[in-house]
Amino acid sequence: MPDFLHYSTVLLIFSPIFVLGLRRSVAAALISASVLSALAFIPIYEVSTVLRLKGLFADLSLTTLTLLVVWPVLRLQKISLNNPDSAGLCTIVLLLAVTLYPMALGVGAYDPYALGFRPWALLTVIAALGVLATLRGYLVSKTIVVVVLIGYWLRVLDSQNLWDYLIDPILGIFAIIYLLRYLLRNGKLQRSVDTSRSA
Repeated sequence: MPDFLHYSTVLLIFSPIFVLGLRRSVAAALISASVLSALAFIPIYEVSTVLRLKGLFADLSLTTLTLLVVWPVLRLQKISLNNPDSAGLCTIVLLLAVTLYPMALGVGAYDPYALGFRPWALLTVIAALGVLATLRGYLVSKTIVVVVLIGYWLRVLDSQNLWDYLIDPILGIFAIIYLLRYLLRNGKLQRSVDTSRSA
């Protein structure tokens, strides 16, 4: 693994703080995110916050890392993540998470995690999704597919399993939060509740 990826969990601090800081100005966002990210490298009881985050979440997937980089860039361009591209991506992530993690822990007789060690079928599906994302003009999904495929080919993570390049627990949590917010913002969840009440 490249050295910088050992400290990539700093993006869990930098990206959200930068995005929040943009409500004031780009300078405020950059300064606040940079300062707090730098402070995260200071050891507390001999272990820095960055390494504690790494210990808590293990290695972040390339999907998560890409999103943490793309998110501030899109906000700088005043492009919202509240769109079908991000919603579709999070839906796929959530479906994978609720299927992969319980079965990997022994729920059911089949362990799909093993597919990641012999990933030709999985790579084909990912490539097909990348083509579909390109045809639909889904920039975020297309970027993630490219990063994951190149990253897996170069073996930039310690893991040899393709699933670890695609998904991680924090990404699953993000997908749940995002989809709830997406449904609320677009009124779909509220309409569903109103319909069930009227019935």
